[in-house]
Amino acid sequence: MRTYKNKNKEINISKTAQKFVSLQSLKRQVQIYTAIYQLPNGKNIKRLHGYKNRYRVRIGDIRILFDKINAEDILKIFVVDVDNRGDVYKK
Repeated sequence: MRTYKNKNKEINISKTAQKFVSLQSLKRQVQIYTAIYQLPNGKNIKRLHGYKNRYRVRIGDIRILFDKINAEDILKIFVVDVDNRGDVYKK
């Protein structure tokens, strides 16, 4: 798991998400990581039905699933999975 922190936000990326991103082209990797670092702000973010804190971000045909948790003074974001549109929801 990879973790990024700043003074008011912590982003954790799962190994499965990292693996999928590493298999993409360099241009696509930049797009995905840029979207992840901008969380929870950004375009194309929707809350998933049936979950309390799970959201998705759309980047073309790729979806980023993440959990958003407000803990004390820090916002914790856990990127659960990154995959193609049809496959990400099947896991």
